[in-house]
Amino acid sequence: MPNQAAQQSPSSEPAVNNRGFVFLNITQFFGAANDNILKQLLMFGLASGGIWAGQMGKGGQAIASLCLAIPFVLFSGFAGQFSDRFSKRDVSIAVKLSEVMIAVIALFGLWIENVWVVLAAMVLISLQSTFFTPAKFGIIPEILPANKLSRANGTLNMFTYIAVILGGAVGGPLYAAYAPDLDKFPDAVRMVWLPGVILLVVGILGTAASFGLPKLSSKNPDLKIRPILFRPYFETWREISGTPVASVIVAWSYFYFILGGLAIMILPDYKELLDISYFQASILLAILGIAIGIGDYIAGRISHHQIRHDLIPIGIIGTTASFFVLGVIPPNYWLVAVCLSCCGFMAGFFMVPLQTMIQHFTSEKKRGQVLGLWSCCSFLGIIIGNVLFIAIKQTGIDSNRVFLVCGVLGLIGVAAYFLHWKKIFSDAIDGEKVGELADEPA
Repeated sequence: MPNQAAQQSPSSEPAVNNRGFVFLNITQFFGAANDNILKQLLMFGLASGGIWAGQMGKGGQAIASLCLAIPFVLFSGFAGQFSDRFSKRDVSIAVKLSEVMIAVIALFGLWIENVWVVLAAMVLISLQSTFFTPAKFGIIPEILPANKLSRANGTLNMFTYIAVILGGAVGGPLYAAYAPDLDKFPDAVRMVWLPGVILLVVGILGTAASFGLPKLSSKNPDLKIRPILFRPYFETWREISGTPVASVIVAWSYFYFILGGLAIMILPDYKELLDISYFQASILLAILGIAIGIGDYIAGRISHHQIRHDLIPIGIIGTTASFFVLGVIPPNYWLVAVCLSCCGFMAGFFMVPLQTMIQHFTSEKKRGQVLGLWSCCSFLGIIIGNVLFIAIKQTGIDSNRVFLVCGVLGLIGVAAYFLHWKKIFSDAIDGEKVGELADEPA
């Protein structure tokens, strides 16, 4: 069966020329775009001045983020089992098909202007993303050689954040069309159908792209799927405890908590802080996404055929400094845009090496379960950040000052890196203290 063997072997072609990798990027692109279009619509609707603002109280936009994060925490371990038990291509196609039906639910909720139906769609679209995450990151080491992982992760992240950019940028105008400011534009006509139709079209395009993924065999066909929520996390953690993989997951989750759980919640409030339009507020989100994507891509290119752990401190120090500047500068649109660019660009320098280490130091048979734990911890960080944002907002503090809290938390992360993580990462990459999972062939 030469064809099957060829499909299971890593490609020797560069990532940019690998057909399967191209379709993975396209599939991920449309999925990330849909997640963020719906999330952005909810965040604007729940933020101060939104049509649903009074229903969730101050800091209500964090509810949308929580709806996106909670399914990852609850079901990532379960999703990781599916990624190992079945072909990652089959899992990807199944979850993308479900996205089309979820888009129909979102369309209906938006049409009847019911925030609870839209929130339900947000939870469901997050659930399908939960099952897609271990599969998509697990596919990369199966179709590319180890020396391409850093560049591949940088490229995939770049396209992901381009999708986040477009989702965020489109979300503003879509919300403006869905719920126009009638005080400023009294003749505006509401298009309550438009956002739902866009979600449906994007879902169909992403599903079509998933059929272009390469055929892959199951890496652990004898694995027994256990329909339990939290036990797989603890079992996987026990297996990786004391290995570099465990430290990578902790470090990643901590910085994800600051950037993805707390800092990003501030941006929708710039609509009121700077007295700007929804479109201009979306542009700020887009700028952050563009910068992260560029930072990821540059970090991947710099890494070349290596895992460059020395990029991590550059990234966390640069991101932390940007947080402090954002917390003290006057509320000026262009100043905020420049600082967000710096913040996002530097974040890419710690994201790529950490993500690559998780893939490289994990065995094929357990990769999906480890990636499920990683996904859970990432979104647990987001939930903690969202809750912290809501708590801070109750004090009445201006949203831009929350960046100072992000800066203090970033300093703690810098200290943790130099006092603890730096040696673990450098020893692992140098091959001196690679843990049990890393000893197994990838």
